[in-house]
Amino acid sequence: MIKHIVLFRFRADVPAATVEELLAELDTFPARYPAMRNWALGGNISTRDTTMTHGFTVEFDTEADLHDYLTSGSHEEFVRERWRPVMDKWVIVSFPVTARQEEEPA
Repeated sequence: MIKHIVLFRFRADVPAATVEELLAELDTFPARYPAMRNWALGGNISTRDTTMTHGFTVEFDTEADLHDYLTSGSHEEFVRERWRPVMDKWVIVSFPVTARQEEEPA
């Protein structure tokens, strides 16, 4: 399984309505990209680091599924036309995750 994490901060001049519209659009992604699993999106509630205002996590069964999503025309268009114009900063991390083996009772 591949976990894909995106942390981001909107530009300070972006109206609240635009923020809400973009977040609502992001929430449609699991229906638009069937390979997505365990989607979660939310605002940052950390009291330790407020660098990023929002984040989402999603899982894909394979690296190929992640690649297909990232290189799809609709994703590329969203990033170019909707995402980049309103973002101040973002961090993206994708990594393989293996299931933990259940621990033997002591």
